[in-house]
Amino acid sequence: MESGHKSFSRYFPVSVRDRKWGWHVTTVGEMRSLPGETYPEAGHPKGYNFVWSKGRVLDCHALLYISHGHGSFESRQSARQPIEAGQVIFLFPGVWHRYRPDAQSGWHEHWVGFDGDVARRWVKNKFFPTHTPVFKPGQEEKWLLLFTELIAVIKLNRPALQQVMAGFTAQMLGLLYSGQQAGLAGDDQALHVVQRAIARMQTDLESGLNAQALARELNVSYSSFRHTFQQHTGSSPHQYLLELRLVRARNLLTQTTQSVKEIAQHAGFDDEHYFCRFFKMKTGLTPGQWRSRSLARHTL
Repeated sequence: MESGHKSFSRYFPVSVRDRKWGWHVTTVGEMRSLPGETYPEAGHPKGYNFVWSKGRVLDCHALLYISHGHGSFESRQSARQPIEAGQVIFLFPGVWHRYRPDAQSGWHEHWVGFDGDVARRWVKNKFFPTHTPVFKPGQEEKWLLLFTELIAVIKLNRPALQQVMAGFTAQMLGLLYSGQQAGLAGDDQALHVVQRAIARMQTDLESGLNAQALARELNVSYSSFRHTFQQHTGSSPHQYLLELRLVRARNLLTQTTQSVKEIAQHAGFDDEHYFCRFFKMKTGLTPGQWRSRSLARHTL
């Protein structure tokens, strides 16, 4: 890393439109702290600045990404722990915390503060548990690129800036959640099994493939396969396969003149009557009603 300071910070007002969007950004910045320097840098607004002896409580959520150096972090809900380059700290509103770089190394930090109904719903639904706020998500080049592009967009002051910044922040959280799920689901071999399974499902929907047979084909136990698949996709293999078949059926209904019986077969459903019941349960319409509605839309 080059020597010298690199500091950027912005704090944003929030309009009624921004709150209706469901996600708004409160602050974005980056700061390089050199070895032996006083930390944190002065000049941040009240509510964001802090000193180590007192710590801080934020009103919003924030992600703190450390790209270089190391230090420590602690909060009311987690004991003090070392922080190293590549880690992300998820700061939650109303939770006391403090962090700082090691005096010998300093560090380079990047942050984004955000809030809104959508953000709070993700936390409420435990996508990001408050008792384990430190992550090692990997894909560091993507994190650096996202922060670089986010700051560039801010400097350009693009129209609907809040909505653009919200998109960047949601992408960061997607990366964070993906890294978390990959850790829960197992090693690279487990990921390879899931990737092979999805590829097989996508190409062989008509073959009568089922999840148990697929596990045998991949030479893994079904219980292990189901657990790994669920962690990676959020669905069981069986439900994922049914959703793929439903997508195939909807496309065939819209794009072909095939009969409902033919479409059921091409989508991998052995029983036309079961297909019709399942289709209506998922869409609220029979296959025929779906086709009629789709045709009516295309003729408008």
